[in-house]
Amino acid sequence: MDPSEYRRIFEHEGDHFWYRALHRLARRELERFRPHSTGRVLDAGCGTGGFLAGAAAGLEIAGFGIDWSALALGFARTRGLSRLARADVQRLPFSTGSFDAVVSLDVLYHRAVADDAAAMAEFARVLVPGGIVVVNLPAHPELRGAHDEVIHTARRYARDGVIGLARSAGLDVVRVTGFNALLYPVAVAVRRLRRGGPPRSDVEAVHPVVGGALSAVLAVETGLNRWFDWPFGLSLFGVFRKPGSVAGPGGVG
Repeated sequence: MDPSEYRRIFEHEGDHFWYRALHRLARRELERFRPHSTGRVLDAGCGTGGFLAGAAAGLEIAGFGIDWSALALGFARTRGLSRLARADVQRLPFSTGSFDAVVSLDVLYHRAVADDAAAMAEFARVLVPGGIVVVNLPAHPELRGAHDEVIHTARRYARDGVIGLARSAGLDVVRVTGFNALLYPVAVAVRRLRRGGPPRSDVEAVHPVVGGALSAVLAVETGLNRWFDWPFGLSLFGVFRKPGSVAGPGGVG
């Protein structure tokens, strides 16, 4: 992705309505589908470290992060994160069964990930039996727009494609739900208005009143998402499990 995008993400990740909602959802799913909040969690494609820093503070986990961008890792270290490594999600530098959970938020779509199936297989390999993979991916190929140019999108996903990706890695499907569903019509309208224009990031400062209103909408969405999966959304959010018995408290330590 463009180097300037990492700085925008670093500056806005903590207060931007979209990131706050996504990180809240991912943390909740980690707690929901793991019988114990403790354990080793890998953030595969941790970027500037916003999710990992929040999860490490809010959950009893040993958080590890990898990213291919040295610039992104530099930003992550300024958050006080130390268990970081420069690595490719298609070739994880960890032994089999190293983690209780792998989280990968908006990574596999990237053009630097030439083989998303190999990356998903790596996520499955480094999990303990019963461990989970949590992913978020951009949806609807027809929505490709100016923001995709900035973040170097190689592919947007359909629901069946995400499920097939997980199953090809030997993972069981726990859930696949739309994310950013209630704001989907607005997002589609904005993307279409910007289509044909110069590359432009969607990560930008939002007026506090507007940001508060959008955060409230996404809070309603993620609240309802406890009981059902949204059939649509700007993104697809998936939880998958590696077959086998779940490890006890603390996972593999």
